[in-house]
Amino acid sequence: MEKYIVKHTDNVELADEAFVGDWPWGYSYEPRVSFRICHTDDRLIVRLRAYESDPVARIDKKHGPVCNDSCMEFFFSPSRDNSAGYFNFEVNSGPTYLFEYGLTTGPDRVYIDGEDDPVPVCTRGEDGFGPFWQIDVEIAYSLIRRYVPGATLSSGDVIRGNVYKCGCTDQPDHYGAWSHVDTPGPNFHKPEFFGELTLE
Repeated sequence: MEKYIVKHTDNVELADEAFVGDWPWGYSYEPRVSFRICHTDDRLIVRLRAYESDPVARIDKKHGPVCNDSCMEFFFSPSRDNSAGYFNFEVNSGPTYLFEYGLTTGPDRVYIDGEDDPVPVCTRGEDGFGPFWQIDVEIAYSLIRRYVPGATLSSGDVIRGNVYKCGCTDQPDHYGAWSHVDTPGPNFHKPEFFGELTLE
């Protein structure tokens, strides 16, 4: 299980950089993907970056199947043992996103919709590793507590999560994770394989 320290700052540049480096299902395309996560007293701040020059972004309807596009994903449970259920945030370079919550991986999952919905921002750039697209998003604790009223999300808490990269339409199939997922085929809805995120 991977572990990550979520720094207490509103400057995501100060957060530690970690990588989606586990590609367990044998697909040959493995783009460089990194993330940074930090937190304040009222929100999580997440930055996802993929080194791709021409990411596929065909889905333009909110809560559509963006996982088929070139997609980055942040899944998290606001509890140490996943008992509080989990959120899945999936986004393409549109940036169009799907955001859900549920106690299980089954049909109880609901779309996240409300006035405090996250607003992802996509930027593009290039550095020594090549061209990239990047997603910045802030997830308010008020939104999380709408679905998990008992969530504390304060310094010292340990929550669970994973970061993924995937895509399968008009591009090479690829499925990667930060914390290893031990399943026969690609399946990101496996909270038992989430890593530990410790709020500093």
